[in-house]
Amino acid sequence: MKKLLTLCTLFLSAVLILTACSSEKKKVYIEKNGKQEHVTTIYYKGETVNKVVTNSTLTTDKANLDSTLDGIKSTISQKPNFDGYTRSAEIKDGKVVITTEIDYDKLDFEKYKGRVHLSGSDTLENERKLETVEYHLKDAGATEKK
Repeated sequence: MKKLLTLCTLFLSAVLILTACSSEKKKVYIEKNGKQEHVTTIYYKGETVNKVVTNSTLTTDKANLDSTLDGIKSTISQKPNFDGYTRSAEIKDGKVVITTEIDYDKLDFEKYKGRVHLSGSDTLENERKLETVEYHLKDAGATEKK
């Protein structure tokens, strides 16, 4: 009986450890709008989002690639990156790609609230909920890639 109890305890402990140490999952959402495509990848564990990476691809005439990139970089430089929030732009495969990364584990939430115009009552805990992030993406017209 004592051995059975010990085995059950070990088994339950192993299950709890494996559940608690489950790997990070990801979901991908896509939104297409004219000559723009936005691919957003959500990295999450349980119901908590750890990171969101959006790659926005702009299709433009090859003659306008450099000027489009310069304009985007100028706009990005007017609102510099900060802890947990980075944006960059580059030309890739004849298209302009803008990458926005939000790392909620490192995010300066007060700066973020000002940047994206959140209300004073919004909290980091609410903003990084999986259902909140998915709601905002779906509201913008994105659909989940299966």
